[in-house]
Amino acid sequence: MITDTSRTTWRMVGELWWPMLPIIGYVLVVSWVDLAYHLEVYEFPISILGVLGTLIGLLLAFRTNSSYDRWWEARTLWGAIVNDSRTWTRQLVTFTSGREEAADSWSAVRQMSLRQAAWCYALSRNLRGQDPLVGMEGLVNSYELERYRDAQNVPNEILHRQGLELRELKAQGEIELYEFVELERTLMRLTNSMGGCERIKNTPFPALYSRMVHGLIYGFVIFLPFGLVRVPTPGLIFISLALSFGFLLVDHVAIYLQDPFSSRPSDTPTLALSRTIEINIRQMLGETQLPEKIEPINGVLY
Repeated sequence: MITDTSRTTWRMVGELWWPMLPIIGYVLVVSWVDLAYHLEVYEFPISILGVLGTLIGLLLAFRTNSSYDRWWEARTLWGAIVNDSRTWTRQLVTFTSGREEAADSWSAVRQMSLRQAAWCYALSRNLRGQDPLVGMEGLVNSYELERYRDAQNVPNEILHRQGLELRELKAQGEIELYEFVELERTLMRLTNSMGGCERIKNTPFPALYSRMVHGLIYGFVIFLPFGLVRVPTPGLIFISLALSFGFLLVDHVAIYLQDPFSSRPSDTPTLALSRTIEINIRQMLGETQLPEKIEPINGVLY
């Protein structure tokens, strides 16, 4: 997530340098030819360019809105994960309140609570195509960690393990039936949030739509200087480059937003949220040795 817009803006401008390079060369060549040989006879109707520019603007607006919807849905899902993770720990602690004298019971509650923090780290890294087992040390025991190495979907396997141990708590009489049902509902909401994140990750934005927009932008750039041949050369260069850069910048912003789990600066800060969840869980368990919050790096919170 971007926390310092100035740094990220310059970063995006830098990334647009290569796409703009052929456009700059083309505009400068056309401007030089117009200055030397007067291309008024080849003037392209500016009204047609206006229609084409309007069409490109509408397509970019649709794409940007669609990309933002994906980004906002991802942030909403992780907001629900934060709340449900806190709810899971609170329910475990309060439902077994007064039973702390039973060492086995409290040990199970603590283990299931910390496992929830491990699930958040695993889901975060799994969505970004990283090793989901990184960061789980100290949250689950080594034997359990080895079991997850063979799992195709580590976050799902962790939730499955939570369900099995929840059933054991119910069988041992540590929680009542209605408490068991409420905890199962929390697990169900966590599963739904995980599925929503995986749906966004595994449903890429249509590549054909991107190619079409890029083709229209470059087509617009090709004809734009010929629609401005009656404009003085400095104005022709400035207007052509400004409009081209504006269209490419909006398109680039949409690309940044369309995949909120791709390790880009605009991504949902899933790792920072996972650390916040771990801190909250440890506090609810009464621990005082807490990990440090993850701070932004160069204006970006991951």
